[in-house]
Amino acid sequence: MKIGEIAKAAGVTTSRIRFYERRGIIAPAARGPNGYRDYPEELVALLRFIEQAQGLGFTLREIASVEVRSGPHPISCAEAIRLLSAKRDAVDALIAEARQRKRRIEALIGELQASQAGTAE
Repeated sequence: MKIGEIAKAAGVTTSRIRFYERRGIIAPAARGPNGYRDYPEELVALLRFIEQAQGLGFTLREIASVEVRSGPHPISCAEAIRLLSAKRDAVDALIAEARQRKRRIEALIGELQASQAGTAE
Protein backbone atom coordinates (compact mmCIF):
# COMPACT_ATOMS: atom_id res chain seq x y z
CA MET A 1 0.00 0.00 0.00
CA LYS A 2 1.19 3.50 -0.74
CA ILE A 3 1.59 5.97 2.12
CA GLY A 4 -1.64 7.82 1.33
CA GLU A 5 -3.62 4.59 1.25
CA ILE A 6 -2.20 3.29 4.51
CA ALA A 7 -2.71 6.68 6.18
CA LYS A 8 -6.34 6.82 5.13
CA ALA A 9 -7.01 3.23 6.20
CA ALA A 10 -5.41 3.82 9.62
CA GLY A 11 -6.89 7.28 10.15
CA VAL A 12 -3.54 9.05 10.46
CA THR A 13 -1.64 11.58 8.40
CA THR A 14 1.18 10.72 6.04
CA SER A 15 3.49 12.98 8.02
CA ARG A 16 2.75 10.98 11.17
CA ILE A 17 3.72 7.77 9.38
CA ARG A 18 6.99 9.35 8.24
CA PHE A 19 7.58 10.57 11.82
CA TYR A 20 7.02 7.08 13.23
CA GLU A 21 9.50 5.74 10.68
CA ARG A 22 12.14 8.33 11.60
CA ARG A 23 11.68 7.59 15.32
CA GLY A 24 11.92 3.83 14.76
CA ILE A 25 8.36 3.22 16.00
CA ILE A 26 7.53 1.42 12.76
CA ALA A 27 9.88 -0.32 10.36
CA PRO A 28 10.92 1.65 7.31
CA ALA A 29 8.83 0.90 4.26
CA ALA A 30 10.20 -0.93 1.29
CA ARG A 31 10.75 1.33 -1.68
CA GLY A 32 9.52 0.48 -5.14
CA PRO A 33 11.55 1.16 -8.30
CA ASN A 34 9.81 4.53 -8.51
CA GLY A 35 11.02 5.45 -4.99
CA TYR A 36 7.56 5.39 -3.44
CA ARG A 37 7.14 3.82 -0.04
CA ASP A 38 5.27 0.53 -0.11
CA TYR A 39 3.71 -0.52 3.21
CA PRO A 40 2.30 -3.89 4.21
CA GLU A 41 -1.44 -3.95 4.86
CA GLU A 42 -0.96 -5.24 8.44
CA LEU A 43 0.63 -1.88 9.31
CA VAL A 44 -2.91 -0.47 9.57
CA ALA A 45 -3.52 -2.40 12.81
CA LEU A 46 -0.19 -1.25 14.24
CA LEU A 47 -0.85 2.40 13.40
CA ARG A 48 -4.28 2.19 15.02
CA PHE A 49 -2.69 0.59 18.09
CA ILE A 50 -0.11 3.39 18.32
CA GLU A 51 -2.78 6.07 18.03
CA GLN A 52 -4.99 4.40 20.63
CA ALA A 53 -2.07 3.95 23.02
CA GLN A 54 -1.07 7.60 22.70
CA GLY A 55 -4.67 8.60 23.34
CA LEU A 56 -4.51 6.63 26.59
CA GLY A 57 -1.39 8.47 27.71
CA PHE A 58 1.36 6.11 26.62
CA THR A 59 4.52 7.80 25.39
CA LEU A 60 6.16 6.87 22.12
CA ARG A 61 9.05 5.45 24.14
CA GLU A 62 6.63 3.18 26.02
CA ILE A 63 4.94 2.16 22.77
CA ALA A 64 8.27 1.45 21.06
CA SER A 65 9.30 -0.82 23.93
CA VAL A 66 6.35 -3.15 23.34
CA GLU A 67 7.08 -6.29 21.38
CA VAL A 68 4.78 -6.13 18.39
CA ARG A 69 3.56 -9.17 16.56
CA SER A 70 1.98 -9.43 13.14
CA GLY A 71 -1.73 -9.86 12.64
CA PRO A 72 -4.85 -7.94 13.61
CA HIS A 73 -3.76 -7.60 17.27
CA PRO A 74 -0.28 -6.08 17.57
CA ILE A 75 0.16 -7.29 21.18
CA SER A 76 -1.24 -10.12 23.25
CA CYS A 77 -4.22 -9.58 25.54
CA ALA A 78 -2.06 -10.49 28.55
CA GLU A 79 0.52 -7.84 27.61
CA ALA A 80 -2.20 -5.27 26.95
CA ILE A 81 -3.76 -5.94 30.36
CA ARG A 82 -0.36 -5.62 32.06
CA LEU A 83 0.43 -2.33 30.31
CA LEU A 84 -3.03 -0.88 30.86
CA SER A 85 -3.01 -1.85 34.54
CA ALA A 86 0.33 -0.14 35.04
CA LYS A 87 -0.92 2.99 33.23
CA ARG A 88 -4.11 2.98 35.34
CA ASP A 89 -2.00 2.80 38.51
CA ALA A 90 0.12 5.71 37.29
CA VAL A 91 -3.01 7.75 36.56
CA ASP A 92 -4.38 6.92 40.03
CA ALA A 93 -1.12 8.18 41.56
CA LEU A 94 -1.35 11.40 39.55
CA ILE A 95 -4.94 11.92 40.65
CA ALA A 96 -4.00 11.39 44.30
CA GLU A 97 -1.11 13.84 43.95
CA ALA A 98 -3.38 16.41 42.28
CA ARG A 99 -5.97 16.06 45.04
CA GLN A 100 -3.29 16.58 47.70
CA ARG A 101 -2.00 19.64 45.84
CA LYS A 102 -5.56 20.99 45.62
CA ARG A 103 -6.02 20.56 49.39
CA ARG A 104 -2.78 22.47 50.05
CA ILE A 105 -3.87 25.25 47.68
CA GLU A 106 -7.28 25.50 49.33
CA ALA A 107 -5.66 25.59 52.79
CA LEU A 108 -3.34 28.39 51.71
CA ILE A 109 -6.25 30.33 50.20
CA GLY A 110 -8.11 29.94 53.49
CA GLU A 111 -5.10 31.16 55.48
CA LEU A 112 -4.66 34.16 53.18
CA GLN A 113 -8.35 35.03 53.33
CA ALA A 114 -8.28 34.83 57.14
CA SER A 115 -5.17 36.99 57.22
CA GLN A 116 -6.72 39.48 54.84
CA ALA A 117 -9.93 39.62 56.90
CA GLY A 118 -7.90 40.17 60.09
CA THR A 119 -6.04 43.15 58.62
CA ALA A 120 -9.15 44.70 57.09
CA GLU A 121 -10.76 45.34 60.47
